[in-house]
Amino acid sequence: MKRVWASAIIFVFLVVICVIGTNTTKKVSAQMAQTVTTAKEAAAKGDMDTALKFSRKASSDWRDSHEYLCTFMPHNQLESIDQTLSVLPMLCYYGATDQFEAECERGITQIMYLNESQLPSIANIL
Repeated sequence: MKRVWASAIIFVFLVVICVIGTNTTKKVSAQMAQTVTTAKEAAAKGDMDTALKFSRKASSDWRDSHEYLCTFMPHNQLESIDQTLSVLPMLCYYGATDQFEAECERGITQIMYLNESQLPSIANIL
């Protein structure tokens, strides 16, 4: 009987960890997508100072979240987003607006795919 209780406790613990991981991923990905979108929109309007500010914020926020997200998901997905976001401030600083906007769109897409890949759905389970 003790094994059944131990199994039940481990199961509940794992479910709680999975729910926390999913909620964290949703929150971080929504926040990051919003920040990068704001930077992209500012660049499209020609406000490169605001775009630079938000691209630096996106890079900084991602570094802060990266360590925590590594607990829940594969590192290779996170590294590709890291590389994309780390390029944004320099592209903005040097005025490469077209490439900056393309990299912003790439980053947003990667972040959304990351979010979708972590949701518990039939497609992700199979």
